[in-house]
Amino acid sequence: MKFLKLLILLFLIIQYKAEGQKNQISVPRIDKMPDAPTPYNMRDWREASMLYDIFVYDDKKTGQYLPTVSYDDRGTNYPNINQIKLHTYIGTQTPTNSEGINVLPSLVGAALNGIDIRSAYGRDRLAMAQNFYNKTNGENLYLNGVSTGTGGDWWYDVMPNVYFYQLYDMFPSFSVDSDLQFQTVADKFYTATSTMGGQSAPWTIPDMNYRAWDFKTMTGNANGVKEPETAGTFGWILYHAYKTSNDKKYLRAAEWSLEYLNSLNSNPSYELQLPYGAYVSAKMNAELGTRYDIEKMVNWCFDRGPLRGWGSIVGKWGGMDVSGLIGEANDGGNDYAFFMNGLQQAAALVPMVRYDKRFAKAIGKWTLNLANASRLFYSPFFLPSLQDGAAWSFITITKGGLPFEEIKKR
Repeated sequence: MKFLKLLILLFLIIQYKAEGQKNQISVPRIDKMPDAPTPYNMRDWREASMLYDIFVYDDKKTGQYLPTVSYDDRGTNYPNINQIKLHTYIGTQTPTNSEGINVLPSLVGAALNGIDIRSAYGRDRLAMAQNFYNKTNGENLYLNGVSTGTGGDWWYDVMPNVYFYQLYDMFPSFSVDSDLQFQTVADKFYTATSTMGGQSAPWTIPDMNYRAWDFKTMTGNANGVKEPETAGTFGWILYHAYKTSNDKKYLRAAEWSLEYLNSLNSNPSYELQLPYGAYVSAKMNAELGTRYDIEKMVNWCFDRGPLRGWGSIVGKWGGMDVSGLIGEANDGGNDYAFFMNGLQQAAALVPMVRYDKRFAKAIGKWTLNLANASRLFYSPFFLPSLQDGAAWSFITITKGGLPFEEIKKR
């Protein structure tokens, strides 16, 4: 009898796997990428992350352009908490500047890799990061600077709050103010979504076709290239606010945002936020039974969009496979790819497969290509003659702990 049960269980597992393979959804842009990229040279990415943290956050390093970080005794928004001042790039002329989109996700990555961001290097970097919560100037949001306004560029205003929510998920109530910050961010995004036209009775989805949103005056900025993909990150923030608080007004606002995103007929990709919309749409489909068009959104994440030509690179540059990198995908023109954008897209789309396994094969293939090609952002893996600042890089970061921001086809 036990043997028969094992046979039945084995049959069910094989059938389940076969059904899963039959139901896999093809992503045409990913289909163009190689199954086995060449040359193949996979980095130990956990080691790379650890090397980055050690190189960047140690304020005792010496040498040209070093250290890259300093720690102010007095914070802008929390005077009793030290403030991280991390160079945006090596050799910066503004060494006291610091960007939230640089610091906050680096702490997320360090924490996921087991680095104690509350004590490494004798610093509580998690507490320090709160100075990106713009309290003193009344914005009451996590922003790219410690004293800046909203309404200029949506991804700079929204993504720091995504990273804060990720840190909050790993370290709930990490300070006196973190619970209040979490709710205030959710309330700001709820108010913005309803001000854009989201209503429950009658059910109305907002118009989110803006470049940015001034969260103080609750007015939109429609100048320049618009970023409607932001509806995805609005949905991501608001749905996770609902999951944490169980307040259904946040769920309503998440649905308004994602219904707007789902209603679009043209690829809204601008740079960074669309994959988070695809992720949370798949999550809500799985958990709530919503019917957002995940196939459309996933294809948008890879296809070249009309707003600024953003998408996934496909092909070889200089004989090396670069398929999977994310940036300006001109398919033969002056393409270029950014390091952070590939990593952030993977951070959203790899866990998305948990909620929609139909994309497992496609996302797995893309991730293989991305992980292989991303080594080219590091000096040890690229010809010195094709690098900016190669001499400094090879002398100072011989193990490849610090990446270049971008690589270009030409």
